[in-house]
This record gives sequence, C-alpha cells and structure tokens, in this order.
Amino acid sequence: MSATPDGGESGSRNISIKIGDDFVEDFDRAMKRGQLDGKLPMDMSRSEAIRRLMRKAIDDPSLLAEDEENRQ
Repeated sequence: MSATPDGGESGSRNISIKIGDDFVEDFDRAMKRGQLDGKLPMDMSRSEAIRRLMRKAIDDPSLLAEDEENRQ
C-alpha cells in the first residue's frame, strides 16, 4: 500500500492498494446488495465504503485481527 499527499491543503491522501479482481468484485457485490436492501445509500462509492471501514477500525482495532479463514 502506498499513500501520496493530494497536494492540496485539506490534509488528505490518495491511497493505492493492490488486491485481486475477485476480491474487488465480491466487495462491490456486497455493497450493491446492501444498497438494494436499503442498508447503504444508493450513491455510496467504493471509496466512501472504505473510508467508513477505516473509521470503524480506528474505533475498534480488533476488527483488523487476522482471521486465517478469510485471509486474501
């Protein structure tokens, strides 16, 4: 994973990660299912979903505990 400052004064970064196509497709399908079930906003982007997951991990780092069965 790499992080690059966006050059602006907002204090944000562009983060780049490399993951398998199947993993991304599974994530996108899960998001779409959540949107269709009314659990997620229809206009939620993948970036926003990842930001929300990162916020949850900040509040509860145990979410990042390694799970050997689901390791990708």
